[in-house]
Amino acid sequence: MTQGLAPLISSQRFIDESRVAEKAARFDVFIVRVADVMLRGKPYRILIDGHHNLAAARHAGVEPVWRGPTSKWRRIQARTRPAVFEAFLINNLTDSDWYFVDTGEVVVDLLPLASEETP
Repeated sequence: MTQGLAPLISSQRFIDESRVAEKAARFDVFIVRVADVMLRGKPYRILIDGHHNLAAARHAGVEPVWRGPTSKWRRIQARTRPAVFEAFLINNLTDSDWYFVDTGEVVVDLLPLASEETP
């Protein structure tokens, strides 16, 4: 990850290694979409698309092409109250709690609060 940027996080841990190897062998450019956000008062870069591309770029030993969110993402964000959008991001998990992509450690600050848990 480039220094000076907020930490890159994701809630998708599943990676199909055969897909990564195939992409690493075939592609020269690996597009990865991220969004810069503030969650619970801290800056993060969310990996929103391109998990396999990022793994393939790392496998191939090249820097991915970092892109921002799609226009659809930006429209939804613009139409949603900031607190609601933040809660949506925190609670919209793929297959894992939010974790730091570079280390694999869970982002403790983004674990559900006791008030958010269902009884």
